[in-house]
Amino acid sequence: MENSEPAPTVHQSFAHHAASYRDIVSQTIVHSTIENATPTGPPGERTPEQSIDDHIDEVLSVDAKAIEDLPICIIGAGAAGLYAAMILEDLGIKYDILEASDRVGGRIYTYRFNGEQGLDAPINTPARYDYIDIGAMRYPDIPFMRRVFDLFSRVEIDNLLIDYHLSNDNALQYFNARPPVTAMQAEGQPDYFHISLSHGGTVPDIFVERGVEHWISRVFDPFKELFAGLSGAKTDEERQRIFNDAWDFLSAQDYQSTRGYMISPGGVVGALPNTVSKPPSFEPLCYPESVVEWLESFDSATGLYDQAFVECVMDSLSLGWPSPHVTSPSRRMKTAEEEVRWRCIDGGSDNFIRGMLKKLKIQPQLGQRVTKIHRVDSCSGPGTMEVITCSGPRRYSQVISTVPLGCLAAIDTEGCELLYSQKQAIRALRYDASTKIAIKFERRWWEDPIIMKGNPIKGGHSTTDLPIRTCVYPSYGLACPDAPGILLASYTWAQDARRLGALCQPQNEDELLELILDNLEKLHGVPRTNFGKVLGFHAHSWESDPYARGGFALFGPAQFGHPGVQQSLFASMKAPAAGGMFHIAGEATSLHHAWVLGALNSAWRAVYNALVHRPEDRAKLIENWGIPEEEREVQLQKLANLALNRTL
Repeated sequence: MENSEPAPTVHQSFAHHAASYRDIVSQTIVHSTIENATPTGPPGERTPEQSIDDHIDEVLSVDAKAIEDLPICIIGAGAAGLYAAMILEDLGIKYDILEASDRVGGRIYTYRFNGEQGLDAPINTPARYDYIDIGAMRYPDIPFMRRVFDLFSRVEIDNLLIDYHLSNDNALQYFNARPPVTAMQAEGQPDYFHISLSHGGTVPDIFVERGVEHWISRVFDPFKELFAGLSGAKTDEERQRIFNDAWDFLSAQDYQSTRGYMISPGGVVGALPNTVSKPPSFEPLCYPESVVEWLESFDSATGLYDQAFVECVMDSLSLGWPSPHVTSPSRRMKTAEEEVRWRCIDGGSDNFIRGMLKKLKIQPQLGQRVTKIHRVDSCSGPGTMEVITCSGPRRYSQVISTVPLGCLAAIDTEGCELLYSQKQAIRALRYDASTKIAIKFERRWWEDPIIMKGNPIKGGHSTTDLPIRTCVYPSYGLACPDAPGILLASYTWAQDARRLGALCQPQNEDELLELILDNLEKLHGVPRTNFGKVLGFHAHSWESDPYARGGFALFGPAQFGHPGVQQSLFASMKAPAAGGMFHIAGEATSLHHAWVLGALNSAWRAVYNALVHRPEDRAKLIENWGIPEEEREVQLQKLANLALNRTL
């Protein structure tokens, strides 16, 4: 490692949105980690621990027979695990998939009220739409998500992609016990929800007069202006300079939560980049606490502003492409956001999971809970890996874990020689909660113009400060006569999700259903008698799910890493352990948190690292499956070297 690793390049793929801000940020964090963790000084003056060999495939003399005879173990049969298996299948490499639960898909989970009857029901027949997507349910059709849509093509479900409607002009808002109104109606009446001090609320009038969007823009727009020059840059060098300066300034704020940044009288840290011709204003916001609570209740989920400020800014930059604002499940979508075409899968998201299974000759083994993973030494090399399940020990050449970090923490990995930074990452990297509650009514009453007084709702979502927070209307089955009355009555994150999640137990089902129906009645201004009969009910808390233990990764303050910090929890997760034989994947190990893309990218990276002794297979991997925009080969190789020498 005598030569420093080249800095990430912000190339044309970024200018054309084939790469996202998160992709380049991921490369930048890893680059900084490598630079800070790499020993300096002449080789002869280094301690043995500081001597880094740049050719890990030569350093690790492996048992050739183990590579040839033993399969690779994949733990977890979610999107990441199945994607890793598809790649290995394509490369002709043997594998096993061990899944602890009794189903495949992980956090891709479609619940069908009519059971298997709905699996292959014809399009536009009622039986097909008797479901709710409890996990992933919508996919933005934007260039940097192309790996997800490539997967849809590979498993031949392109014909099932339909439009997902994020918003609807007739969707409702119900806050502070004021009668429900549409967003347009609320905007036409100053302080309709009586939030201001002059109307008995807690928010200073001047804030309410400007509205939520104005004050949210003041938080994020200055940072976005730092990156704005990227779109007009004419060369990669200019683009790189603008990005580096903007990211250095943003990452210096990583110690703050979004809430802390809004309230803090101290403002930002560090000098403004000189690459900005008209520097934006970064005067301290000093928002009163009442204002922050107001913004969070209308813009986000309760407690979600406690996430890392950097995470929130990156959402605003990337996930809202080309929108100027962050997209959360409980906010009204802006017109600009509708320029993005969002898609869902007719018949449920698990159709792509089923498609992946059809491509695999070796099917997942269900009910195989892994309790221990350890390295088995060999006199001829580093040996092999042993995985102990409820049915006994198994021997493998490599192990790829794709389970959520909370589940991995419950597996005995002391024999995997994890770095301390990896152990800390598994324990500490933050996950957010998510709870979904679906009700099956005897009809889609929200689409009935009579019940809804001439304002039927087809697709989109309504919002409230009641416990249900967000009610999502189906975008599927809209052309199907007599489509089942399935309603995602509540979709919550953060503290909202934890509170409702506490009731997602069989003994509390009656209490929970009564609460949800009461909230729906108030949100829609419709008597409960107009709902018709309740034919089914399904509630799922991902934080309480023993096979997930969290909804999705959402880092907290300081978990991205300040400039100059040697250890990065995030970067350490990309490196192998157990002498190059244990690999950690899953969306938390990608910067594309909460998206299927993160799972797929992480699976690719884990397979790439597992092929350290198979250069021909690595070449085929890249030829057939490309390289994720967030990864660089040279970085992965150097991370592996640093991990092997325990300097990461």
